[in-house]
Amino acid sequence: MTEPNEASSVALDRHEPHGDATRAHSLFSVPMAIVQTATAGGYGLWMVLGTSLALGLYPDGRGEVLVPLAIGLVLASTGLVATCLRLRFAPEWHGWNPVKRMMPTREGLVAMANYLPMLALAGLARGGNDFWATRLAGAALTLCSLATLVYTARAAARPLSADLAALANLLPFGRTVSGLFAGGLWFWLCIEGQMPTGPGNLWRLGLLAVALAAGVVEGMRWRALRRFAADNGAEARIVGGRWGLSLLGSRFGVAALSVGLPCVLLVTHGEPTTQLLTAGVATLSCAIGQCLEHRLYGVAYAQLATG
Repeated sequence: MTEPNEASSVALDRHEPHGDATRAHSLFSVPMAIVQTATAGGYGLWMVLGTSLALGLYPDGRGEVLVPLAIGLVLASTGLVATCLRLRFAPEWHGWNPVKRMMPTREGLVAMANYLPMLALAGLARGGNDFWATRLAGAALTLCSLATLVYTARAAARPLSADLAALANLLPFGRTVSGLFAGGLWFWLCIEGQMPTGPGNLWRLGLLAVALAAGVVEGMRWRALRRFAADNGAEARIVGGRWGLSLLGSRFGVAALSVGLPCVLLVTHGEPTTQLLTAGVATLSCAIGQCLEHRLYGVAYAQLATG
């Protein structure tokens, strides 16, 4: 059954010609870009941490578990905090406003389910991470985070056209890959800050593979933009002319920040004394790049929709 807020959104898009444009303005705003990037990165960090604990690959130590859990909590709760503070850009969190409604929506319940295994891990982390309950809680955190990224993305994309959903990175595959890459870099930063050995080469190769998938997602988003331009008779604007060249340059610059520079730093990873700084620069570069990337799609969409 469709939630009331979702039904009204669908009705808006069906009966108002500018409904999709209004929704796009909200999706691609700077505050929403920051919230989306932070939230996906938080769930991605919990996925990487939970998987490492479930497989028994994570070193022992209470602080080693609590620090990434706390960072993930801050990142994943950004949207909820913004809604509770009644900020104008976040009137609802997954269709739920805690100030006005007691019961959350299905998407809100799925997102809130992450806090149960997170709290369980915080209580079980007492120096040894080989305990079966700790590994089970890690697996539950991974599954809950993955389910949140997939299910909430599907729900948010339901009232939108396919092209607009792809542009806003609301399709499950794209949102999961972006969050996993950002979360992996946050995980790298946590490890470098607490463990002198740092992550192994196999882990770096895995994160580089995720970066490759993130590049594929970016290509899919630009193909969706070209389809939108073709449907509106503006494809020539995106492939040629001064604006098209400027857009192409901005696209490569943003891709270098979100994926390129972090991958270079992952491969080189510097001297042992500078690895913490290297991880911090890679994480910050990815976060800024993903925010700018999201905003760039919004600017391009607005130019094509009004041009």
